[in-house]
This record gives sequence, structure tokens and C-alpha cells, in this order.
Amino acid sequence: MDTTIRNLDPFIYRKLKAKASVEGITIGEAINRAVKTWLNIEPEKHKSILEIRPEHIGNQYRHLSEEIDEILYKEEMA
Repeated sequence: MDTTIRNLDPFIYRKLKAKASVEGITIGEAINRAVKTWLNIEPEKHKSILEIRPEHIGNQYRHLSEEIDEILYKEEMA
């Protein structure tokens, strides 16, 4: 969402802009982080792929990847 913020202290804006630049983020992202902290909103947790656990989807699908490979790569496998 694009918005305009009025009456922002120029000194604070310059400090914000400099810190955002050092962090490699946009001013919008910096403001989002600051407001989330001020509102006590938990930051989003990004899961590592190592934290994702397989999910059992049933025995009827146990050969699904082989079936997909056969359809997709039928000519290459011959």
C-alpha cells in the first residue's frame, strides 16, 4: 500500500533512510518493522526447508512421483 506520512521529523527520516540503506532494506520495510515492534506484533517466522516435515498422504499415492515421471519423461526413458 502506498501512503504519505506527514509531519515526519526530518532528522528522524534521515536516520531512518541511512539505517535502511545500511541494512539493505527499503524505507517502507523499515517502517513496517518499527510499527510491528511498537504494536507488539510478532515478526513472521520464515521456516527453513530443513524444518519442513513430510506429510503422509495415503498409500494410494505412494507411487505418484514415479507415475508423474513416466508421463513427463516417457520419451526420454525409452
